[in-house]
Amino acid sequence: MDISKWKILFKLVFGGVDSVVEYLLDILNGALATVKAGDRVKIQAALNVAERVLGTLNALKWLCPTKWQTAYGSTVEAVQKVCSAFDDLQVTAEELAGIRSAFAAAVAAWKGGDDETCVDCTDCEDCAL
Repeated sequence: MDISKWKILFKLVFGGVDSVVEYLLDILNGALATVKAGDRVKIQAALNVAERVLGTLNALKWLCPTKWQTAYGSTVEAVQKVCSAFDDLQVTAEELAGIRSAFAAAVAAWKGGDDETCVDCTDCEDCAL
């Protein structure tokens, strides 16, 4: 499962950050689906994908609107947990189930609604800043 730079660029231009993040999450979700406890080759492959996804998410953080920052942060945190869990190339079935459920929750948070509690002060007319 390779991450295409051209596809990221296309999605960024025509779909925005939201489209890029969904593309990356789908790729990582596919990689996680192939992992089996004790299969070091699949764990290494998923780790490689997770590290590339994490690097791309960190690079795109500045483009993410304020109202999406909470979901973006939980998504980055979930990808970091995947990287940490797979770092030693060993994972138990229970650990794998936990990783998948945490990642699924992050994906659901990302694809859910906007966080209306986040307010960007540059858009606020009443703000003294």
